[in-house]
Amino acid sequence: MQQEYIEFPAAGEVRPIPSANTRHPYQHQLDAIKALDRMDSENISYSTLIVLPTGGGKTYTASTWLLRNALDKGKKILWLAHRQTLLDQAAESFQKFAYATEISHISSFNYRIVSGSPNHDKTVNISPKDNLLIISKDSLGRKSNLERLDAWLGNEKEIFLIIDEAHHSTAKTYRRIIDYSNFPHKKY
Repeated sequence: MQQEYIEFPAAGEVRPIPSANTRHPYQHQLDAIKALDRMDSENISYSTLIVLPTGGGKTYTASTWLLRNALDKGKKILWLAHRQTLLDQAAESFQKFAYATEISHISSFNYRIVSGSPNHDKTVNISPKDNLLIISKDSLGRKSNLERLDAWLGNEKEIFLIIDEAHHSTAKTYRRIIDYSNFPHKKY
């Protein structure tokens, strides 16, 4: 069965969908969300990992939790992946599940997808107004591109750094990005 592919603009504004999500999470997704809620309520900086089998809904689980617990609270998200399909999947999930019940405290959020694809944006266009950056690790890995995060990070007290397919996070390019973004006052 081939998954339907939906192409989204490289950058834009997402407004809440004026209804509730009709997709009901599976029990393993509810358990993951509950664990994330518990960790977040402790209000300390942390690192965590969502581990679900292939097709278990990791992107859905993470994006729905982040819509409610990051974007709805005015916190920025840096989502890193190593393949364009993962970037597109994340962008689709954030847009498809941006229901008013999840983001009830904001009127919209801005996103930007950055990669080497002609369908995506470039690091030079990263704006401090972007709430959600979905970026390929190769687009951000060079020092000159990493420095483009400076204005975006600004005086943020907290960001969420997500590494899709976290087993890649030990690679040199990922480590450079993590180290660059790892300020003591940042949550990642």
